[in-house]
Amino acid sequence: MSLSSIMNSGVSGMLSHQQALSVTSNNIANVQTEGYSRKEVLYSSVVLNGIGSGVNVEDVRRVTDQFITKELRLSTAGSEQYRAMSEIYGDLQALMGDPAANTSLTGKLDSIHTSFAAMTVDPSLSVSRTAALTEIQNFGIETNRLQTQIQSLRKEADNRIENEINTVNQAILRIYELNLEIVSATVGEQPTGELEDQRDQAIDQISKIVDVKTYPQGDGSLAIVTNAGQQLLDFQPRQLVYDAAATVTSETVFDQVSLNIYDTITQTIEPTGLPLDPELTGGSLRGWLDMRNVELPSLYNQIGTLAAATAEQFNAVHNDNIAVPPPATLTGKNSGVLSTDAHGFTGQATFYSFDANNDIAASYTVDFDNVGTVTVADVMAEVNGALGAGTLTLTNGVMAMTAQGGATGVGMAQDATTPSERGGKGFSHFFGMNDLVEATVESSFATGLSGTDGHGFTGITEMIVRGPNGENSSTFTVDFGAIGATMNDVITEINTGLGSAGTASLASDGSIQISYATGYENYTLSVSNDSTVRGATNLSFPDMFGVGLRFPGDQALGFTVRSDILVLPMTMALADIDPTGSPAITLSDNRGALAFQNLTSTKTNFGTVGGLPGSNVTLSEYASQILAKAGLDAARADSLYSDREALKGVLENKLATISGVNMDEELADLIVYQNAYNAAARVITTARDMYDILLNIV
Repeated sequence: MSLSSIMNSGVSGMLSHQQALSVTSNNIANVQTEGYSRKEVLYSSVVLNGIGSGVNVEDVRRVTDQFITKELRLSTAGSEQYRAMSEIYGDLQALMGDPAANTSLTGKLDSIHTSFAAMTVDPSLSVSRTAALTEIQNFGIETNRLQTQIQSLRKEADNRIENEINTVNQAILRIYELNLEIVSATVGEQPTGELEDQRDQAIDQISKIVDVKTYPQGDGSLAIVTNAGQQLLDFQPRQLVYDAAATVTSETVFDQVSLNIYDTITQTIEPTGLPLDPELTGGSLRGWLDMRNVELPSLYNQIGTLAAATAEQFNAVHNDNIAVPPPATLTGKNSGVLSTDAHGFTGQATFYSFDANNDIAASYTVDFDNVGTVTVADVMAEVNGALGAGTLTLTNGVMAMTAQGGATGVGMAQDATTPSERGGKGFSHFFGMNDLVEATVESSFATGLSGTDGHGFTGITEMIVRGPNGENSSTFTVDFGAIGATMNDVITEINTGLGSAGTASLASDGSIQISYATGYENYTLSVSNDSTVRGATNLSFPDMFGVGLRFPGDQALGFTVRSDILVLPMTMALADIDPTGSPAITLSDNRGALAFQNLTSTKTNFGTVGGLPGSNVTLSEYASQILAKAGLDAARADSLYSDREALKGVLENKLATISGVNMDEELADLIVYQNAYNAAARVITTARDMYDILLNIV
């Protein structure tokens, strides 16, 4: 070996070990840097003409484990999904309060029932009536507050979705730029470890929001796809497009998150893209979407169902009783009923008029099973013939009863043996003629119509079957002028539109029930356009049958005691009519108050709503079920978050043992490289001395 070769070997050794010292010192400097992967120097021998001529740094390798990194990212996505859900659930639990407290839904109902019991002692006392009405109002205030806050939480989740999409978009563009730099550095045979660290940190940022995987593209760049296979980045970046809703109500239809191609030259986003929502299986974005689209609406509908059942129970009792003195007029709500409709009632009901002494002035019992009593007009004609023209009137779907002649008050009573009934309600209750509470949306859609009854609608209703991720299963239009005239024809048309998503049916009480097929459990039926009216009532098809996103959740909005009763508590109907008594009604009669008290144990058949299984329970029991399910769902989210966070921690520790900086190892390497550097310098010194000796000889 020549002296030049010896000198070159020493120089290459010094340069190589100097680079190793630089890499090691950089490792030590970044021991606390999050996301930093340690680097190690790979040496290779320099061989010229078969003779070793020194050493070269072949590569500065970034130490990592791709398999563990992949699993860690997916674990992070799962953890962040349930962290997002747990965060919303935490806010929700704070809103709903302690189930055992008087301020909870169950506490409000218990307070109502306690006040009802107090009324039975002496119903003539205004203070006990006022207390009961106040408790009912408090319940309405609570349901209204909860429903409003649930929509606020949906809006919060929607805002989070928009913000995190912006974060993902910025990270995708950052990774695209880093890919270009890494490719360029690879071509120029420059180290890429630091750039790869930065790229991994950006990918980790995305993995918190969206479940992603990566794969190499052969030139040093990485492609990114969702766990379900949607491309976020290859040789061209994508951008997520979404605008949060300005306001959120029960009828808000949210846009889907779309995945669009991004033109890096013009820096513009293609106008159309693929929906991303159905493809997400993890990440905080999945958590926010699930809370906004499924979990919160489910609770909203459960509370609406509770409020509707509460209103129905209270109104049923109030309609079966009478105030003392009796009102001169009873005015119902828009029932959608036309005078030419078949009355649809069975059983009997007695209509009364009273004089100023609360004695019966006149009465008439309608036998709805009489073959000659067919239409609503027939019923009115019979009552008016006995109590005076104009006693019963039906105007635009609203039934009213007004005292005629010398009478000063009116009232109705059910037959004790065969009470009148349509859609599960008595005559007064069906028409809402003496309701105690009211709300923004009707509390019942039991129309009492049968399949062979005429639907009576004109116009069209456009409906959309949507999935929990905004996917459109079907869009269809029911043109009431083009289909058959009966309710059976309406049901047939809806079923055609639903397709495989579900089945519509007309229940025995005349309500429309939709059962979704397996795989479509969280789908909804929304009304996108409606121009229907039922004759002169002007009641639309969706409002009469409760079809659309408003139902049943909005039934809890505006829940309140009827304003005239709230002002005058003594007009609360707590007496029964005694046909043989004089007077026929008395203020001290507590039978109505007892009927209200008995609601404590009265059971209602609740269907399955928002994942809460159907059951035949009391109002308080149903309220307890709602609170219990909300609590269990919150606990489940917390538990899943803890489980995935624990797995994430295990993977982080395992990756840290591979990629992390170990100070002991680095200090040991530092000594090795320093000694090697010194030895290489000694080789150069020796070669120089040999040159000097050779020159002196010459």
